[in-house]
Amino acid sequence: MSTQFKESDSTKKSILHAAKTEFAAKGFSGARMGSIAAIADVNQALIHYHFGSKENLYKAVIKKLIGDISGIYDKKIISEVDSWNVPPDLKLCAAIYVFVNAELYIHDDDFNRIMAYEIAEGKGIIHEFIKEYLIPQLYSVDEIIKDGVSMGIFEISNTMLLAINILTFIRDLAQGENFFKGTDVCDEIYSNKPEILFHFMLQYVFKALRPDGKELLIPDFDQDKKNKLNSILSEKREDIKNF
Repeated sequence: MSTQFKESDSTKKSILHAAKTEFAAKGFSGARMGSIAAIADVNQALIHYHFGSKENLYKAVIKKLIGDISGIYDKKIISEVDSWNVPPDLKLCAAIYVFVNAELYIHDDDFNRIMAYEIAEGKGIIHEFIKEYLIPQLYSVDEIIKDGVSMGIFEISNTMLLAINILTFIRDLAQGENFFKGTDVCDEIYSNKPEILFHFMLQYVFKALRPDGKELLIPDFDQDKKNKLNSILSEKREDIKNF
């Protein structure tokens, strides 16, 4: 890669990082290109050169954030889990483990603030990225549950509603820690965050999936499997830290 391309890539990263800070602090409407240029320490014309407009820059920031955070359950992790050649109940354990650890340790506070502004301002830009990134996540979990239903391991009337329930509950609890700070509830729930949430979700989900009149045990999700997933998640964590 030439020096020119390296400098261009570095400049774009600086602009995206500065834009993330500005949009998180002021939302799309309140953000100013001049402020973003000042934070990035670049000429404002460079922002227009690389991104064209404030809206394009805003979309680039959201795409980067959602792609990194919501793309956690991606092909690499799916391929790893598929290589274990395990039944749907263990695959579901793996999915829950990934989402719990992703939401608790790979989330970005600026992303949460930008999403709050996005909802409040009602720009609707987020919907195109939900279709691109979040919906495939839901279908991945839904497919695991459906496989379990077809094999008689699980029983549930609506697999997609349960998939939505799993993902949104994990995400809401992970993002709600600040609301409970300084209370006994915070100490009880967040003192050992990943293990508490992971085991609760397993108990909750497997009870919901238990076939009528039958027993559905939570399978042993051993440390070796956790370590393999942790190795992939650590790479994701570094990518997001570098944004």
